[in-house]
Amino acid sequence: MRKKTYGSPGGKGRIWELDFIRGVCILLMVLDHILYDLAYVFWGSWFPGGEGEGLWYSLCLFAREFYFPWTLRTLVRYLVVFLFLFICGISCSLSRSNLKRGLRLAAVALLLTLATWGMDRFLGQEDVFIIRWGVLHMLAASILLYCLLGRLGPRFLTVLGLLAAAAGIWTMFHALEVSADWPDYFLYSTGRIYSADYFPLLPWAGFFLLGTVFGRRFYKSKKSLLPGVAYGGILRPALFAGRYALWFYLLHQPLVFIFLTAAGVFVTGELPY
Repeated sequence: MRKKTYGSPGGKGRIWELDFIRGVCILLMVLDHILYDLAYVFWGSWFPGGEGEGLWYSLCLFAREFYFPWTLRTLVRYLVVFLFLFICGISCSLSRSNLKRGLRLAAVALLLTLATWGMDRFLGQEDVFIIRWGVLHMLAASILLYCLLGRLGPRFLTVLGLLAAAAGIWTMFHALEVSADWPDYFLYSTGRIYSADYFPLLPWAGFFLLGTVFGRRFYKSKKSLLPGVAYGGILRPALFAGRYALWFYLLHQPLVFIFLTAAGVFVTGELPY
């Protein structure tokens, strides 16, 4: 029996390598968030005083003392974010409905802010789960920015993308002195607001814009650069995650939180909150 392929050489269907790379990034993000919850959200309630034993204690200890202090984790995180945004830029360059997509994503981002704000209020806490300006806010703004500037040509977008990336990286290490009344947190990292997920336009929108340039150059025909590749086995989870990346982003943390909350009953014999 002939193996099925993901997409087709004729250009119909999805471009498998974009879904695959995006999916790998999403799955690594989910793993990173699970380890974060173990290290910083549930550790204190499961193991007061930092003492314990068993599988869950070992997982929490691994996340706290090995994974997050690990330099390689930091480097991989930046690489994953870069690839994800670059791929999003490529996908945006292939779409004819970016205005609709940008506005829809902005609405979802606003609902996410309201939902995370509500979670903090429900739990009687402040600045724990709230997402004031996360990756969805930044992506929505980047898509709408591309709608305005996309017709100015690839050279302009390349220069703008490189300048945005360079300026954003510079502000990560050199804080700008501006008026505290100026709402600049969405533009570059200021350290003056809390957001559980925080991605200012600089430098991240720059990588997105560079992705649009790459997509217009190498995916002009909207065909896979590696057509006819058989899918299945180890590729399938990443392809699925990449195809439904937004749903994975929105749903993974609530589901992980519910699962770990239930697991906490077996660890401590009581709910963590």
